[in-house]
Amino acid sequence: MEWLFLLLPVAVAYGWFMRGNNLKQNVHAEKEELSIKYSTGLNYLFSNQQDKAIDYLLEALKVEDDSVEAHFAMANLFRRRGELDRALKVHEHLVRQKHLPNSAQQQAVFELGKDFLSAGLYDRAENMFDQLLKSKVYGLKSLSFLMQIFQSTKDWDRGINLKKAIIKTKDKKLKHNLANFYCELATVALKKDEFIEVIELLEQALTLDPDSCRANWLMAQIYENHQQYAEACQCYRDIYKQDKEFFPDVITKMHHCYSELGEEEEFYKFIRKVYEETGSSTALIAYLSYLEKHHSLTKAKEFILLALKRRPTIRGFNHFVEMQMTESELEKSTEHLDVIKELVSEYLKLKHRYSCRTCGFNSSTHYWSCPSCHDWEQLKPVRGLEGE
Repeated sequence: MEWLFLLLPVAVAYGWFMRGNNLKQNVHAEKEELSIKYSTGLNYLFSNQQDKAIDYLLEALKVEDDSVEAHFAMANLFRRRGELDRALKVHEHLVRQKHLPNSAQQQAVFELGKDFLSAGLYDRAENMFDQLLKSKVYGLKSLSFLMQIFQSTKDWDRGINLKKAIIKTKDKKLKHNLANFYCELATVALKKDEFIEVIELLEQALTLDPDSCRANWLMAQIYENHQQYAEACQCYRDIYKQDKEFFPDVITKMHHCYSELGEEEEFYKFIRKVYEETGSSTALIAYLSYLEKHHSLTKAKEFILLALKRRPTIRGFNHFVEMQMTESELEKSTEHLDVIKELVSEYLKLKHRYSCRTCGFNSSTHYWSCPSCHDWEQLKPVRGLEGE
């Protein structure tokens, strides 16, 4: 009996050891099964049988949650290759895994939203991003994608409904985008000549983004339509403070407003300052017309020659040729100048007037939203020898 009592602890220890050994064997078997499924899946992947590969790799997820990151990597690879149906299949499978950590679940929802967006399924993408608006990690990104969706669908009111959430983020780009949503609504109201509504919408835009030159541009239009030229002039001056690169596009309209007020001297004084600060060809040409009118053609030619030496531009040279033609008395000389002017004018017609400061997209027409990268207020007159 004494020997039995001595052997009892040994038996218990042996039983515990054997149980642990069995557990190790089970874990090893599961890992081996996982390894086989991954190996099989990768073999199918490398042999260009992606659909079979996805099935095996998704099955492996049920065995061990540590494979989640591998599935995200696989889905992103499919999306980059344009195989959205396969990316969707992986991300939808991940979303259905309720036992995943909250961070992985949010990532799966976010990536699925991006898949839907790439596929043009805006309603489904919107549903995914809506779920993440309160997420600390994906909230700001989801807001950006929602604004992108509403911009694509031109659903300006729905974008404006996100105003509180956008202001809370304090993100300048989102506020800038939202300001342009207000400008879009103001453009519609401007066509209907709804003065009060236009002003209210544009004031909202400027509250969100005080540097929105588009808001002041539209405000100047409504003031000019109602013959409030002093207010329109102030808007144009504000545009110069906001965006000196865009300002050349407002010079002609600004001149009209100052002319209506009988304050052309003030306008040309301001334009001289603009030219000295920016070297703009448009500002130079506008100021030359003042010199010709109030002084002499000779004075204007002296000024433009100095200007071209300081900062040569093809537009400036083209205007100089025009000035030479008005003064020329010899028919033969005029013919030569005609040829030069025609060549330069044709050359300028071939060149793009605007360039996007974000993506480099070139255009002969101005757009408030770049047709390429869709950024707002980034298409501005080209600078340099062939531009301003």
